[in-house]
Amino acid sequence: MATKEIVHVIARCRPFIDSENGKGATRIVKMSGDKTTLQNPLHGGAGKETTFVFDANYFWDTKTSQIFKEQCEPLVKKALNGINVAFLAYGQTNSGKTHLFTGSLQNPGIVLMLNKSLFSHINESTKKYLVTVSHLEILDGTMSDLLNPHSDEMKIRDHPNLGIYADGLSEFVVHSAEQLANYYEQGNRARKAGASDIKRHKARAHGIFTITIELKNQDGSDATRSRIQIIDLAGSEGIQNEDGSLVAFVNVIKALGNPKTKGGHVPYRNAIVTRLLQDALGGNCSTLVFAMVSPADTCYNESLNTLEHAQYCRNIENSVRKNVDDSTNVRDKLREEISELREKLSSSSLTEPTSKDDVARMQELIKDLQVAKRQTWEEKQRLSLQYEQDRKLNLAKKGLLQWVMADTVQRDNKEIQERMVAMQGEKDRLQSEYREKRKLVDSLKEDLELRIMDYTKMAESGKATEGETKSKVNAIHDLKGTVKKEQEHLKDVKKQLKELQDRQKKEKEDMRSQQSDLQHNSELRRLARQEERKKLEAENAFMLEDELDRMKMEVDHQKAEIQLKNAEGFTYSKEDAMQLEINLSREREERRVVTMQLQAIDAEKKLVLGELKEAYDKHKEELEIQKLQNFQTFRNYRQVFEEQKVALEQRYRALLEDAVQDAIFLSGRNSELEQENQDLKQEIANLKDKVSMQSGRRGSTSSSSTG
Repeated sequence: MATKEIVHVIARCRPFIDSENGKGATRIVKMSGDKTTLQNPLHGGAGKETTFVFDANYFWDTKTSQIFKEQCEPLVKKALNGINVAFLAYGQTNSGKTHLFTGSLQNPGIVLMLNKSLFSHINESTKKYLVTVSHLEILDGTMSDLLNPHSDEMKIRDHPNLGIYADGLSEFVVHSAEQLANYYEQGNRARKAGASDIKRHKARAHGIFTITIELKNQDGSDATRSRIQIIDLAGSEGIQNEDGSLVAFVNVIKALGNPKTKGGHVPYRNAIVTRLLQDALGGNCSTLVFAMVSPADTCYNESLNTLEHAQYCRNIENSVRKNVDDSTNVRDKLREEISELREKLSSSSLTEPTSKDDVARMQELIKDLQVAKRQTWEEKQRLSLQYEQDRKLNLAKKGLLQWVMADTVQRDNKEIQERMVAMQGEKDRLQSEYREKRKLVDSLKEDLELRIMDYTKMAESGKATEGETKSKVNAIHDLKGTVKKEQEHLKDVKKQLKELQDRQKKEKEDMRSQQSDLQHNSELRRLARQEERKKLEAENAFMLEDELDRMKMEVDHQKAEIQLKNAEGFTYSKEDAMQLEINLSREREERRVVTMQLQAIDAEKKLVLGELKEAYDKHKEELEIQKLQNFQTFRNYRQVFEEQKVALEQRYRALLEDAVQDAIFLSGRNSELEQENQDLKQEIANLKDKVSMQSGRRGSTSSSSTG
C-alpha cells in the first residue's frame, strides 16, 4: 500500500572559492536552524532579505559525513527494504553539486559513504542481494552510456515491471563497495574525457548514477527490487540560457509544487531528464533534494532562483510503496496479451487501421517480454560479463581505455605495492630468523664435534668408568636430536622463504600484466578493429538492402503503370513489344552479372578474412612458440644452475665433513703422538738412570781391586 511522502529538501552553502575571493566578494547567505536567509546585495548590502524554510540547512563548516549520517543513512536503509530512493543535487555551476557526491580524500563524498553503508548492511544480512549499477549522461537531449560508451540507439521506455528506464543502458553487477566506487569514478572520468570543452560540458550535462538493489530470502520468497538514483543536474544558469532540459525540469517542479498550478498537467514528456525523474518527482520514490548555493554576492540571482525552485520541490508529494518483484506474473500477463493480439490479427485484415495499431502494440509487448526475460539474476550476471568485454572494446576504440581505467589500475598497483611491502617485511623477518637458526645449528654442530672428540679421547684412555661413558653417550645422542630438530626448523624457515619469494614474483607479474592490458594489449586492439569491420559491414548491408527496396518500389511502380495502361485499353505495337523484350533481356543479364559479381566479392571477402585469420593465428602461434622456447631456455638455464648449485653445496658439505673427520683424526693422532713422546722421554730418562747406575758400579769395582 502506497503512503504519501513530501520531498525532503536541504540547503547547503559551500565556502568561497578563489575567484570569488579575488573579486572581493561578500557573504549574503545566513543559516540558522531550518531557515536560510538570502540578502539582496543592492543598496550597499542593505537590500531586502528573503528567508526560506527547508528540512535542514548546512553551512560550509559542516562535514559531509554529518550530512550523510543525518539525511542519507536512513534512506539507504529504506532502499534495502525495497523502497526507491533518489538524491538530487541542484544549483548553478561551481556551487558544489559534484563535489558533494564525489568529495575528496580528506572529506569523502556522499557516494563513497553510501557505497560503504550499503554493502555493510548487505554483508551483515542473511538475505540474498544482487546489486547492479549504470551511469547515464544526458546532453542536449542525447543519452550516453558512461560505463560502456557504445554508439547504439538509446530511448526511454515504460516497462510494466521496471517502470521508466533507458533502453540500451548497460548494467554491471557489483560485489563490493570498492567496485561500486570504481564504476562511479570511471563514469565521471569518461564524462570528462568525452568533452571538448569541459567547463561548458559540465554546465550543460546531467548525470544519473543508478544503483539497483534486488533482494530475496534464502528460499527465494519476498523478492523486492528498488533503486537508488544519484542525480547531478546541469548548472541552473541554463534556465536563463533557455536550456530545454532545465526549463522542462523547472516547469515540472512548478506544476507539482506551486500552489497556484498544483493538480494540473505535469509536462514530464518535454525532456528526457524529466521523463527519467518521473518517479523521483511526484512518483514512487523517497527523494532528497540538495539545494546548493554560493555565499557570494556575485551569485545572488542564481542562489535566489535555486532556493525558490527548492521551495517548489519541498511542496511536491510522492506516493511511496514497497517494490515487490513480480517478474513471473508480468511475463505471464505479457505472453497472454501477445497471444490474444496474435489471434486477433490472424482473423483480421492487416490493411485496417486498427490492425496496424495492434501490430505496433504487439511489437511493444514482445519487446517488454524480452526485457522481462533479462531480469533473472543469472541473466544479469551473464550480461554484465558481456558488457564488461564490450566496455573495454568501446573505450579502446574511443581512445579512453587508459584514461578511464588509469586510476583503478594505479589503485590496484598501490594495493599490490602495499602487499609487497608487507611481504618484504615478512621476508626480512624470515631471513633474520634463518640466519639465527643457521648460527645456532653451526654452534650445536661444533659442540657435538667437541663432545665426540672428548668421548673418543676418554674411550682411548680407558680410564673412564661405565657411568661416565654412558653419560657422555647420552649427552651426545641428546645433542644430535637437538641438532636434527633445529635443522628441520631451518628447513621450514627456508621453505617459507621460498613460498614468499614465489608470492612476490606473482604480485610483480600481476602488476606488469595490468599495465600491459592497458598499453600493449594486441588482442584488444584486434577485437576493436574486428568490431569496426562488423559495424562497416552492417552499414553497407543496410545501404544495399535500402537500394534493393528502392529498386523493388520502382518495379512495382512500373507494373502499376503497365496495368493502368492495360485497363485504359492501351496496346503495344510490335516494335514497342520487341524493344521491351530486348530491354527486359538486358536487365536480366545485368542482374545475373551483378549477382555473380556480388558472389565473387563475397567469396573474395571470405578468402581475405580467412587469410587474415590464418596470418593472425600463425603470428599468435609463433609468439606462443617463441615464449615457450624462451621459457624453456630459461628453465634449462635455471635447472643447470640449480644442479650446479646443489653439486657445489654437496661438494662443500663433503669437504667440510672430510675436514671435520680429518681434524678429529689429527687431534686424536696428535694426542697419541704426545703420549708416545712422553713415553719415549720417560724411557730415555730411565735409560739414562740405568747408564748412570752402571757407571757407578764400575767405579766401585775398580776401587776395590786397587785397594
